Amino acid sequence: MKMYYSICYLSKASEDLSKKELNDLFTFTANSNNDCEVTGILLHSIGRFFQVMEGNEQYLKKLFKKIQNDTRHSEIFELFNGRTAHPLFLKYSSKFNVVKSDDDLNNIEDYLTENKLHPTSDKIQRILQPFLLIGMNP
Repeated sequence: MKMYYSICYLSKASEDLSKKELNDLFTFTANSNNDCEVTGILLHSIGRFFQVMEGNEQYLKKLFKKIQNDTRHSEIFELFNGRTAHPLFLKYSSKFNVVKSDDDLNNIEDYLTENKLHPTSDKIQRILQPFLLIGMNP
């Protein structure tokens, strides 16, 4: 059975992060992760980033070190970081997803509900609750 690696974290976005910088970050992240066969999601709302990344262990560990040193956010709280035989977002779509709208967020919630037997689905749903309550563009 092929083993994957998964990293999930929350962080506080830099207060001086402009819309252009955020959109550039989203574009770079989606392109880079898709090129490296990383699945997962990234969202930004209520002054926070939330990201789940799944893929090759060595690549993700190096990437996470870069993420931890990125000045566009702080107060990084690692929710999980480890091997998994069953990545949650592998079947969500064929690519890494940047969540930019309430519809995107609701689609993620629906997907998690459909996959509620997955061991991390419930955890991710609980983490997403504040984002769902407030929405993507507060």
